[in-house]
Amino acid sequence: MAADGSCWDNLPSVILIEVFSYLPQEDKIRASSTCKHWRYALYHPNFWQTIHFKAKTKDQNSLSRTRYLTDCFAKKLRNAIVSFDSMDPLCVQEATRVLQKICDNDHLRRLMLMPSHCRFECPGRIDEQKQFFKKHVLKPVRMLIEQCRRLEALSLGCSEELTVYVGAFLDLLARHQACSLRSLGLASVKDDPDDYLLLDVDPALFRSFQMLQVLSVDYDYVSDSMLAALSEVRLVRFIIHVHGIEETHPGTSDGGWTNFVHQNANCELRLTLIHSYEAVDILHSDILKPSMPLTHLKAFFCEQLNSGALHRLSSWYTHSLRSLWWVDSLGSAAAYSLMQSSTEEQPDPLVMAAWRCSNLEEIILLGYKYYVDNLVAIARLRGHSLKTLHIAAQDILYDGAEPGIDEELSLQFEVGEALGTMWAPLANSQLHDVIHNPTAGDSDEFILPVVLKDQDL
Repeated sequence: MAADGSCWDNLPSVILIEVFSYLPQEDKIRASSTCKHWRYALYHPNFWQTIHFKAKTKDQNSLSRTRYLTDCFAKKLRNAIVSFDSMDPLCVQEATRVLQKICDNDHLRRLMLMPSHCRFECPGRIDEQKQFFKKHVLKPVRMLIEQCRRLEALSLGCSEELTVYVGAFLDLLARHQACSLRSLGLASVKDDPDDYLLLDVDPALFRSFQMLQVLSVDYDYVSDSMLAALSEVRLVRFIIHVHGIEETHPGTSDGGWTNFVHQNANCELRLTLIHSYEAVDILHSDILKPSMPLTHLKAFFCEQLNSGALHRLSSWYTHSLRSLWWVDSLGSAAAYSLMQSSTEEQPDPLVMAAWRCSNLEEIILLGYKYYVDNLVAIARLRGHSLKTLHIAAQDILYDGAEPGIDEELSLQFEVGEALGTMWAPLANSQLHDVIHNPTAGDSDEFILPVVLKDQDL
């Protein structure tokens, strides 16, 4: 009780909420324990604009927390992120509970799904699982698209099962959200990159999204017709996932990309190959085009390296390329292919990229043997502008058969001095299980966090 007889727990809600608005989240929670009146202030919708729902197998508390947050805020929030272990039926069920609750929230602006794997393990028997998916996953997403007043961002989480309906979703979005949508994640990660269902998608639908800035799609649907439709939009990021390649796929022409870049001058292209066992063979000849605004190239578990494609980088994308990932499991049959691609006539492609690609700031090479001298050359050529340089310690080839501690420390010093920061190759303990051995871990768990991050506005 204050000296003048007033009581803090009787502060008008407007004033209390204003005071809370200046506090960090942790301090809001501490203050809310003062009394019931202050506790109510914590639940004002202004303080819960964005909620990250998590349903994780290894964290039982995440399930109860998600249930509580869903019951309190699902119909009030503006931005929802739903992370869940999609191979655990209990976690899938909890994630669908979130979807069913928020589909009644017509003020929702952003929905980002973040499953742990490209497929869902739904509860029940096989026939029941299909019905569960349609009723508890597909239906709420459709309802959200139809009922939200102003949906600005939607990501299907690279789920293969959801992206099967890309054509239907596009049609709904064009009819209900064309004037507001700014980010759309339709690209997938395939469970079997050589055998999956492909449906027709009308490229003309993309013309509807005049506010669209970020788009991800599978290469299966990319053609000159799509590029022409997107030329009427003002994209700032275009993400393409490459899996298998159909014999009838039309591909794209350099002229199509020239026109696209003319209309989308500030757009960056992020091209990602995922288990692309056949597509990686034709990356240099059929997929890459000189006029592509390529900024990021990633190849995940393709089990081979296309040195011709890597050489294209230093001749075609000297001003645009910013990031290069080429990742396989350690000790694969392709481990020595990069080393073997370098000759006196054909110098190392990564060194050439480091020399000629003036904006290159990230190189991640896992699963391929690499000479120590070339590693040092990359660091010296890029200098402080190279923010990330990752390679497994066991993949570095020294002059001797087994490097001594002095050679290893010398390498760390030389590279670190060139980059202007402390540097060391990745130790085994820092590598994902699937990098150690393709049967020791699930590649989805490595790939999905990386590709979903690409879709962030």
